Order: sequence, then C-alpha cells, then structure tokens
Amino acid sequence: MKSTTSRLWVAGIAMLTLSLFFYSCQKETSDSGGNIPPGSTKYSIYLTDGPTDYQKVLIDIKSIAIKIDTCHRNHDDDHNGPGCDDDHDQINSHCEIWDTLSIRPGVYDLLTLRNGLDTLLATGFVLNGKVERIKFTLGDSNSVMVDSIYHPLQLVGNQHYVFVNVGREHLDSISSNNFQLYLDFNLSRSIWYLGGKYWLKPFLKPFGRHSSGEIEGKVRPPHSFGLIKAYNATDTAYAMPWSEGEFKIRGLKEGTYSLFIDGINGYQDSTITNINVIRNKETDVNTIVLHK
Repeated sequence: MKSTTSRLWVAGIAMLTLSLFFYSCQKETSDSGGNIPPGSTKYSIYLTDGPTDYQKVLIDIKSIAIKIDTCHRNHDDDHNGPGCDDDHDQINSHCEIWDTLSIRPGVYDLLTLRNGLDTLLATGFVLNGKVERIKFTLGDSNSVMVDSIYHPLQLVGNQHYVFVNVGREHLDSISSNNFQLYLDFNLSRSIWYLGGKYWLKPFLKPFGRHSSGEIEGKVRPPHSFGLIKAYNATDTAYAMPWSEGEFKIRGLKEGTYSLFIDGINGYQDSTITNINVIRNKETDVNTIVLHK
C-alpha cells in the first residue's frame, strides 16, 4: 500500500443510494401497492460507488431529514439564497417544512458500493413541494481499515450532521410525483489524517443519472492498477476497479474529460484524454492496458 499521504490524495468517492418515500406526519416503509398518497411525492435516494485505497470505510448513518418548500414545485427555478445549509439555519417561511425519513440506520461499508452497485437505505412519503435540502445525521461508529487495522474516524468539531443542497437537475423524474436522487460521498474531501488520527467531515454531492453521464471500461492486467480519476476543469470523480479491472464512474457533468489510471506493483501510470461524456449516456473506453 502506498504512503498515508498518497492514500489520502487518491481517496475516492462513494455514492449513497437511499430510496426515500415521504409522508408528512406518518411514515411508512412501503407505498401500499405502488400508489402515492394524495398530496404526497415519492423519492428514491441511492448510495453507490465508494472508491478509495483504504480497505474499508465504515460510516454510521443514524437519520435523514428533508426540507420541502410546499409553496413551490421541483420544476421551479432554483435559488441559492440563505437557508438550511449551515449550523445557523432558521425557517422563516410557513411554506418550508422539515420531515424526518424512515431509514435503515446502521454502519455501511462504502467500499462495497462502487462501480455502479446500489443499496436502498430508506423509504417514505413527504408533502408535495420543492426539495431544498437534505440533512444527514451520523453516529460515532465511523472507522477506516488501513493495513488490516481498524482506525476510528473522528468527526471534525464533533459535528454529527451535514446539509446537502438539492437542485432540480439532481432529481430524476420516474413518473408523476415520483423522483430519485443519487448522492456521491466524496471520500477524498471527507477524510484527513492529522495528528496521528483519521478525521471525517462528510462532503456529499447530489446528482441525477438523467442529467449526468458515466465512464466505464476495464484495466489490464490484474493487480496493475490503483485508483482511477476522471477530471476536467470543473469536475472530478473516482473509481476503484474490481479485481478483474472493470470500473464505472457515475455522476459526471456533460463535457470532455481526461482519465488518470494509477499504476501499482511496478506498472506505469497512464492518462487518456479527450473522453466525451454525454448526459444520460455511458461512455465506454474499452480495455486499458498498463505497462511496466
């Protein structure tokens, strides 16, 4: 394994798949045969892709809440004004409500959710309106495994929650009043090693598959590759291939990307340029062969 500094530099992203169905005052774990209650909207939020060169990243998820503006709808324009995005949030409008979701709380190994795998975290219903923000609350049982040893992840400032701003481009419309949302848990921006300890300050990036693109491919030979990074001037995302080299990077904004493959075990790094990513499409770079 590479040095701690290298490991932290290449720490990748994990995307959480949470399916959320909301109901204003009463929570349910199913939608009663597929019917959405009148005046309510169904959401699905998915956790996926957790690339990093740690052996495990265990995150303790306790609760999820969502803020809805009942005076507007998800097709309305987004506004990035002051709101529930920091510790000093105040709800000044009678239109805005917070609703706590029914979830499966527990410790999730984000590294099992990569290269396109998803897991359902929560279901529920919420009143019709425009989604503004999501609030994640974490517990204290967070850790990483490095060189087969578990190390606690200390929450920076002992802050157990994080807000995620949501825009209409992050929502995939499945049917009337039925949306899904993906979250990218960016480990490279969330984890630090400082003062002999590992620290966690979660950074979550929302995206919709309909409004973003994907890069997929395969790296050969086996055991020649580390983390893969797709990047351009405005966007960066990561993947850690499976043992046979298959990988997929989701949640990329439309544009032209370069792909950096970290060579290990004596193999050279490699960079592929001018990869065109199109929204709601998969771009296949086929097989990439690394050389010593």
